[in-house]
Amino acid sequence: MRPARTPQAPRQPRVDPAGRPLEGRRRQGLQALGIVVVWIGLIVLVVRITGGGAAGAASPVPWLMGIGVLAWAAAEHVAGRRGLVWPGSALGIVGPLSFGLALSVITPEMRAAPPEQHMAVIAGTAAFGMFLFLFRFRLPGLVSPVVTFTIVALFLGIYGTDPAHLSQVEGFSPRGILAAMMSSPPVAALFAALSGAMVAGARWLDLKGDDFGPAAARPLHIAGMGVLALVIGRWLGLLPGPLDIGLLALGWAAVTVWALRINRIAVLYAAVYATAKPMMMALGAQFGFAFHRTDWQWLAPLILLGGMAIWPWLHEQSLRRGWTLGPGGRIPQPRNNWWWRFWPYA
Repeated sequence: MRPARTPQAPRQPRVDPAGRPLEGRRRQGLQALGIVVVWIGLIVLVVRITGGGAAGAASPVPWLMGIGVLAWAAAEHVAGRRGLVWPGSALGIVGPLSFGLALSVITPEMRAAPPEQHMAVIAGTAAFGMFLFLFRFRLPGLVSPVVTFTIVALFLGIYGTDPAHLSQVEGFSPRGILAAMMSSPPVAALFAALSGAMVAGARWLDLKGDDFGPAAARPLHIAGMGVLALVIGRWLGLLPGPLDIGLLALGWAAVTVWALRINRIAVLYAAVYATAKPMMMALGAQFGFAFHRTDWQWLAPLILLGGMAIWPWLHEQSLRRGWTLGPGGRIPQPRNNWWWRFWPYA
């Protein structure tokens, strides 16, 4: 009599602190690209077969649902059994998007809805589906899409495509989208609390997590600190000058110290970008001139270059004093290349 086979646990994807695969990056990258291309081809084929859900034509919903189920089944093999990070992440994006497209046209009323409602349903459904893929297959690359698609769904559900709010969006990122929602004090307070929890959770993952922890912590650090700095920066910008300038400068210093502590320069940039606008508005009010929207086009490169100029020296001093404790609570060991000095855990 043959002994019963014991089920094997899914293989965990192996990643570095930036979420990149530890083996076969080029092969995995090409596989992920191929998955996206095939998915686009399938969506085009479904639209041609069904007429895009037009009246009298076959419904695209079963086809789209089938593509989503196929993506989950493929992820069970690709990410669950083989532990491939980037192909699994690609499946974790296209599968939920397929379900979102299906739900956006599932009823005649939905098909007749305005485009922003379609986009809100797609984004919200995709965020929920990516969340399931994220925790089933432990794919850190899905953390940032989950956060971004959730905020897109929330923004579109509340404001739609109102030009007054769209003009306040500062780039397609959680921080950039939320910048258009800061006019509501309750919303600002809510996201200040949520972003603070994200920062605390990211640090816990940094210190207590396995391979998945530091990689998942990276986008949480960036989004959480970026949003938290956005809210605090807007609040400090309401203070009378020059008090607002002094407190915003102290905020920049505090963020720099924290970014050095967790060894992530991207966190510094996210927070500085978030507080750049209130700082420049405060400086303009103090010296009698106003900044316009076009002025931010040259502000971003200046911040980037300034940060890259001062970071290596600050990072080196922090390492010497034992202040920088990266993933796992360990002092990072310098690598023998110039890039690491600028972007140690990119």
